[in-house]
Amino acid sequence: MRSLRIVLVLAPFLALVLQALLPGKASPLTAVRPEIQHAMHPMPCRVSQAERVRHEVPPERLPPRGAKGESPWESGSFPLSLVGNVGYDHISTDTADVVTGARGSSATSQFVQHAVEFHTAGTLAENVTFHFDNGFADGAGGVLESGMAFVQFDDLGKDGAANLKVGIYDAEIPYLADSRKLTLHEYLSPVTLDGQGLELNGAKSGWTYAAGLINSGRDPANAKPGSKTFNRLENYYVWLMRDLQGQYVTARFFSDRQDPRTVDATSSQHLQAEINAQLTNGRWFLIPGYTYESFDDQPAPGIKDKHQTGLIEAIVLLDKGQRWVVTGRAEITDIAKNDVAPVTDQQLQVVNLSYFVNPNAKVALEWAHDADNVQGPRITQLNAYVHVGY
Repeated sequence: MRSLRIVLVLAPFLALVLQALLPGKASPLTAVRPEIQHAMHPMPCRVSQAERVRHEVPPERLPPRGAKGESPWESGSFPLSLVGNVGYDHISTDTADVVTGARGSSATSQFVQHAVEFHTAGTLAENVTFHFDNGFADGAGGVLESGMAFVQFDDLGKDGAANLKVGIYDAEIPYLADSRKLTLHEYLSPVTLDGQGLELNGAKSGWTYAAGLINSGRDPANAKPGSKTFNRLENYYVWLMRDLQGQYVTARFFSDRQDPRTVDATSSQHLQAEINAQLTNGRWFLIPGYTYESFDDQPAPGIKDKHQTGLIEAIVLLDKGQRWVVTGRAEITDIAKNDVAPVTDQQLQVVNLSYFVNPNAKVALEWAHDADNVQGPRITQLNAYVHVGY
C-alpha cells in the first residue's frame, strides 16, 4: 500500500520525464472537448471520430472553422441534445463490525438509469456563445436539477487570446474533468470545481489559461456570531496549460473559503494545488496527476487536516476504427496522521471496456473497487450499461 501511494504521488513528475523522452508527435485528439472549444471559440473545426471517442460528445451541430455561427432564431432551429445512461449494476459490499471487527458481506443487483441530461449550447450573437444544461438526480427517478448556465464573450483578445465567461459553470482542466470522463465512476481526485461567478480564459502560442473569481459555499446556517456576508465572490482559481508538441502539462491553484469548524473562527481557508499531464502517442493516453490540499481551520486540537491525492489514468484505443476503448484508473487519497488517528487512505480502482456502436452511442462493461485502510466498507461494483447522446 505504501508503494502504491509513492507511485501515485510521483506519477506527474515521472510524466514530465517521459514527456521529454517521447518523440514529438501531435495527438489526433484535441485536448479540449469540442463543445468547450465552441464556448471559447465560436467557430471550431469539425469533430473527428477520435474526438468523440475521447470526449463522448453529442452529435455535431457546429459549423466548420471559419464559418459564422448562427443563433437559434437565425437558423430557425433550437440546439438541444439529450444524454441518457441505463444499465445493470451488481454491487458487493464488505463491512466490518464496529465492535468485533469481524467482516460480513452483502450484494445487490438491479437495473439503474444512471443519467438523463438535457444540453443546449450555441451562438447568441457574433462573439457571444452560451451553454445550459439540466439533469435528473439519480437518473430519471430523481429531482430535475439545474446545471450549467453561462454566457461567454469571445475574442476579447485577438484569436481567442482572451474570453470572458459569466454565470454557473464547471471550472475544469480540459482533459481532466468529471463531465468528460470515459468511466461511469467519478474521479476521487477533486478535478472539477463548481463555479458561480466569472472566468477569464484564452489560448495563445501553445499556452492555455483560465482565472476565475467565484462564490464560496459558505452557509448562514453554519455561521458564527458577527458573520454578515455569505456566498459572495471570495474564492479564486487559476490554471495554466502548456502544449509541448501534442503533450499537455497543467498546474492549478484554488483558494476556497469554507464554513468554520471551530468556535473561535468565522471562516475556514481551504487551499488546493495540483499538477497533471496528458501524454499520448495517438493510440494511447496517459494522465497522471497529484493534488495537495490543506485546511487551516482544524476540527480539533492535534488534528492537522492535510490531504494528498494521486491519480494515474490510461486510455487505449484498441482498434484502428477507434470503436473499442479500454480505460483504467487508480487513485488514492492520503490523509496525514495526527495525534488521534493514523494515516488514512481512500482508494479507488476502475477498469472500463467500451464499444462505440456509432459516434453517439456506446455499450460498456465496468469494474470498480472502493476501499480504505481503517475498516471502512469495501465496495466492488460491476456495471454493464448503454450510454447514448443525441
